[in-house]
Amino acid sequence: MLLFFVKSYNIFCLSKNIIFIIIIMSVLSMEGSMNKMRHGLRKEEESRISQRRQNILYLIYDYLNENNYTDTCETLISEAELVSEIQVCDNIDLERIIMEFESYYHMKFNKYPMFCKKNATNIDKKKSKTKVTIPASKQSQSELVKENSIQQEINNEINNINLAMTVKPIFSNQNTVKVSSEEFDIPKEKFMQSKIWKCIEKLYSPNSELRKIAIDISHEIVLENLNVHWDDVVGLDDCKTAIKEAIVYPLKYPIFFAGPFSPWKGILLYGPPGTGKTMLVKAVATECKCTFFNITASSLVSKWRGDSEKYIRVLFDLAYSHSPTIIFIDEIDWIATNVQNNLSEPAKRFRSELLTKLDGLVSTDNLNVLLLAATNSPWNIDSALLRRLEKRIYVSLPNETTRLGIFKLYLSDNLLKNKNVVDFLMSYTKQYSGADIKLLCKQAWMLEVTPMWKNLEKKEIFITDLKYELRNIEILKELLKETVPTVTNTDIYDNWDTNINNK
Repeated sequence: MLLFFVKSYNIFCLSKNIIFIIIIMSVLSMEGSMNKMRHGLRKEEESRISQRRQNILYLIYDYLNENNYTDTCETLISEAELVSEIQVCDNIDLERIIMEFESYYHMKFNKYPMFCKKNATNIDKKKSKTKVTIPASKQSQSELVKENSIQQEINNEINNINLAMTVKPIFSNQNTVKVSSEEFDIPKEKFMQSKIWKCIEKLYSPNSELRKIAIDISHEIVLENLNVHWDDVVGLDDCKTAIKEAIVYPLKYPIFFAGPFSPWKGILLYGPPGTGKTMLVKAVATECKCTFFNITASSLVSKWRGDSEKYIRVLFDLAYSHSPTIIFIDEIDWIATNVQNNLSEPAKRFRSELLTKLDGLVSTDNLNVLLLAATNSPWNIDSALLRRLEKRIYVSLPNETTRLGIFKLYLSDNLLKNKNVVDFLMSYTKQYSGADIKLLCKQAWMLEVTPMWKNLEKKEIFITDLKYELRNIEILKELLKETVPTVTNTDIYDNWDTNINNK
């Protein structure tokens, strides 16, 4: 029995030793596999580093070659042993890499990176390298011109630094000779397009992303004559006077708006839909004779992070360069609602950048750049943007005189001479906007001319025999019974106007 226990114990000890050896061998094998894996990862990292350094050399060569530094390119090829079979891909270049890094750095730290600085260290003459001066005769004239232009751009950027935002002057100051498109019989649209293109060329380098953005934004500049004058806007005399005081007179008589009495930088047109806000804006674009940007959400908001901020930055760069400028944003409440959860991420970034540009810390004085905004829901605009829209103009529903003036555009003189007809129309259209009255008259006209189609087809009557005016009041009466005005409750606008003006 004792012998049996001794044998069992020996077998147990032997099994334990075997298991221990197996565990040690497994650990050693696992450690060897980990070392092999780490060695492989280290090799891959060294290969990536080597490839990265090689890519840098090819990017530098591509940049030098693109800018015609021929001798430097040959020296780089010989010293770095670059192979002619390898070339930089089409979608990448050194300038784009630096630009993307600037954008990332600015978005993360709210300032731009500084790549170079002046070396102020006193270097011992014995340790300093001898500076080789290239004779002027060996420098080509194009290189000298290029160096002078680069130095001039650097000086301009130093003189125009404004919180990390560089605004380059495009059109010269008082001593510049102004060229008119009329002197050369050039159409105004083509002249403006040429002027815009030259501005973009001076602002941004070729093939840069900001230049492409500038080209896209330049399409939002209203070049054609909208041909809407103050007299074309029926009624709204108080609104027209307020807009002239806020926009036209500061541009026409700047001496009255100097020093502490600077003109308004932001103006808000608000009121019910269809009251004439867009017509007023068209009149401003026609009468002010200045650069007019018509901005929409699709033209500036992008789903890609950082793009919306670039679009705003380029927009204001172009606005400063083409001043005096009016930037018009319709339905501005889509980017600055009081309910922040309703805003998309691109709209939030757009709003943040816009507020920064409108802020007094960043915006440059006396550059005649004005933000003109319009909305049907002013109470949805958050207080941050509302504070920057200093002048607020209430475009209310048309009064009786204005409504009668609109009806005069459509009704025949016989109907307008009838006092009962006029009183009926005025009483039934108290809550109607200008757009509602226009739509009402168009519907009445279609009903009135419908019986004439057959006569026109049979050539029993001719188009020249028709008078384009409404003559049948019964059609208008029937339509007024069926039609409901767009805005049924204007108290919310009146209350908001009262509250905001009492603040």
